[in-house]
Amino acid sequence: MIKVEEHYLGLNTKDDGRVKYKVIFDEKGKSLVSGHHIASDTNPKLEQLYVGARVLIQSPEDDQCFLPGLLAELPSRKNRLRFLVFLDDHTPLYVSLPSLFLVCRQMDEAVGDLPDGPHKCFMEQYLKTWPYPHLTHYKEGQSLNIELDGVHQKCQVELVDCSLMKVVFQENGEKDWIHRGSIRLEHMSKFLELKQSQEAKADGSDPK
Repeated sequence: MIKVEEHYLGLNTKDDGRVKYKVIFDEKGKSLVSGHHIASDTNPKLEQLYVGARVLIQSPEDDQCFLPGLLAELPSRKNRLRFLVFLDDHTPLYVSLPSLFLVCRQMDEAVGDLPDGPHKCFMEQYLKTWPYPHLTHYKEGQSLNIELDGVHQKCQVELVDCSLMKVVFQENGEKDWIHRGSIRLEHMSKFLELKQSQEAKADGSDPK
């Protein structure tokens, strides 16, 4: 996904009615892209935003880099007036409005742009249960198992920040921010597997 409004060249309407945006890339020529894959270069108004909206956020590490994700929380007193975004690699981040950019054309299905896999399944479940997503409750200093590099490893909660918690892995001292409902949590992954299994059985037994 690219943020290229400042390089906008024009519209191109295909025979089937699809609108493509002609853009130019720095030192990479030009291309036609859909409205699903570009974002405005101005920050949106609060009333334009909603849980499930496709957005770009400015990378905390590089202000010239923009990362795609889905909006998961709007500002409230519960989250200290911040936006929660899940990046496409499942990373959760709290951000403020100046770091947020709205994708020009939203898809009918919020997760339609996500590659098939665990994160897409998680976001489908998250949006289905919103505004009451499943959240685990851990305290600072508590130990738990979290997936890292494909293996559940023991770690300790260092800090709890609203829907997120910062953990330290015991084996290598690596630190990471985790959503309290993340599929990386061993407890949550087992819960979601059981829930999906029960839903599948229910659908199979439904005579309709």
